[in-house]
Amino acid sequence: MHRVLSLVLLFCFSFIHVSSYDGPLYDSSAYTECKLQYEEPLYGGGILKDQQPKWKKIVHSNGDHVAAFAFSLQNLDKDSKYCFSTWIKTRNADSALMRASLQTETTTLGCIGTVIAKKGCWSFLKGGFVLSSPSNSSTLYFKSSDGRSISIDIASTSLQPFTAEEWRTNQDIKINHVRKRAVTIHVSDQQGVPYQGASIRVEQVYKDFPFGSAIAESIIGNSVYQKWFVERFNAAVFENELKWNATEHIRGQVDYSIPDRMMEFVRSNQIVARGHNIFWENPKYAPPWVLNLNTSELESAIESRIQSLMNKYGESFINWDVNNEMLHYNFYEEKLGPNASARFFKTANEADPLATLFMNEFNVVETCSDDSSTVDTYVSKMRELNLGGVKMGGIGLQGHFDEPNPPLIRAIIDKLDTLGLPIWLTEVDISKKYSKEVQATHLEQVLRECFSHPAVDGIMLWTAIRLGSCYQMCLTDNGFNNLPTGDRVDMLLKEWETDVLQAQTDIHGSFSFSGFLGEYKVTASKGNKTAESTFSLTRNKETKHFNIIL
Repeated sequence: MHRVLSLVLLFCFSFIHVSSYDGPLYDSSAYTECKLQYEEPLYGGGILKDQQPKWKKIVHSNGDHVAAFAFSLQNLDKDSKYCFSTWIKTRNADSALMRASLQTETTTLGCIGTVIAKKGCWSFLKGGFVLSSPSNSSTLYFKSSDGRSISIDIASTSLQPFTAEEWRTNQDIKINHVRKRAVTIHVSDQQGVPYQGASIRVEQVYKDFPFGSAIAESIIGNSVYQKWFVERFNAAVFENELKWNATEHIRGQVDYSIPDRMMEFVRSNQIVARGHNIFWENPKYAPPWVLNLNTSELESAIESRIQSLMNKYGESFINWDVNNEMLHYNFYEEKLGPNASARFFKTANEADPLATLFMNEFNVVETCSDDSSTVDTYVSKMRELNLGGVKMGGIGLQGHFDEPNPPLIRAIIDKLDTLGLPIWLTEVDISKKYSKEVQATHLEQVLRECFSHPAVDGIMLWTAIRLGSCYQMCLTDNGFNNLPTGDRVDMLLKEWETDVLQAQTDIHGSFSFSGFLGEYKVTASKGNKTAESTFSLTRNKETKHFNIIL
């Protein structure tokens, strides 16, 4: 439960939290430009201070061996979060995707961070790892992702450990800094004379941060599902119902009847919605009739798709996933040329200029082992689209996780934040290969990591119920009784809202508290006088002052 804090405590909250904490503070510095000169190491190098890498023979479990630049590490702890960073440039190749790996006595973490390194300038690699068991002797080493022998230079390397408690403290500091704001309510009479001892009641009635879930056709007419959803979430995305194959499975027969009814539910409950998706580069999910169109027919069909969708739902969605998973698949670009995606974005922007247009990809933040969607690859694609005249508005990270790697998640978001665009986790779930209890634990790790990152502007869970099941992870059973994952979500939603506050004004006629961003209803009374009003808390470092006259 959140506690009401005095004004003095409120103003000093972050300071007190930090000053009573003697552990390291997380450094969110990140770079995605290749620089002529590397920066100083984060944390002064941490436990790698003054150490230099050495060539070492790395023997893998299958007997293969490779010579690599490596650091020798001793006495790594279980469950501590290790934040790693370094600067790299190539010597004998124009560019190479370089991967940092960690080998312990019992396991090898194949990727703890990647960077596209270049010749003649320095590129910044940022990542990290968590060990499931302690290690007395480990080796952190570098290799090219494609197995080429690449000569590299390394500089300003850092490895900073955080205990689990230190990591959580850093998250809480960030949450209090970016998700909450100080408020002072002043109560006075019509002449401005303050009322001491006036009763105050403050209730948060809407949350500013979009937190929601995918929904499916199954929510239509299902009052139990609808009630469960509305009690928790302020954002939604249609799982499949807006996709091209769903709205025009047969050429020329466009049917929006199902998304229309889902939109009625969304609007009637004041829920914001994401548009997912206009196109999907994976041909497996395109309408079957699209696959065999010639170039001119495909261009005409694409134009018709965009205009039909935008004419129907223009200004209805806060953002759109324009061309889904374009780092992994390229059906439309193979058919129409390398500028096809840019044309999709431009046309969508012209049709709905108020919507934010997103890239949406998997395996960007979940792992660094997928060469198709490394953080630098994502950044490069965004910059390529911008150079092509596209108005890119947002960064979509799907978030289909196995076992989360919190320091890697945070490092990748740090690098993406260099683009200065809104970042959303768009399809968060945990693999069904885990038990429901383990899913809940992993889910909490992901949600805490993302909610506490200042660059993240929204989180969507991929937990729509369809035909009695979900894609990977459900929050409830078929009777809408919470599973462990649902209980964990409820716990976090409660933690991330302001409790109803009841208090009395001080000698200055004021009452102060720290509240999560959003909409509030306040009631003040003194004797037989009562007044009600509302106010908004938006992100701002200054205290919000609000006056009520009785």
